[in-house]
Amino acid sequence: MPLPTLKRRLGVTNVGLYCNACGEFYAFGVEVPDDQEIEFTADGPVLTRCPFCETEEDRRVGEIERLVLTEGKKKRHVA
Repeated sequence: MPLPTLKRRLGVTNVGLYCNACGEFYAFGVEVPDDQEIEFTADGPVLTRCPFCETEEDRRVGEIERLVLTEGKKKRHVA
């Protein structure tokens, strides 16, 4: 079962991943205070599903990013 996602929000801290297929950022945590530590632990890859293109991927917890989401950071260019 893929890790559940939340609706991302602009202007606040989001914790999540960029999809390798479509480039969209999707969140696991939203409005996380900068001084709050969030720890993801796993024995191996974590199954994720992009809510935008529905691609399922095994990802490493080390890939999870914490950022203040802006229009410019909602999507990355996919090569």
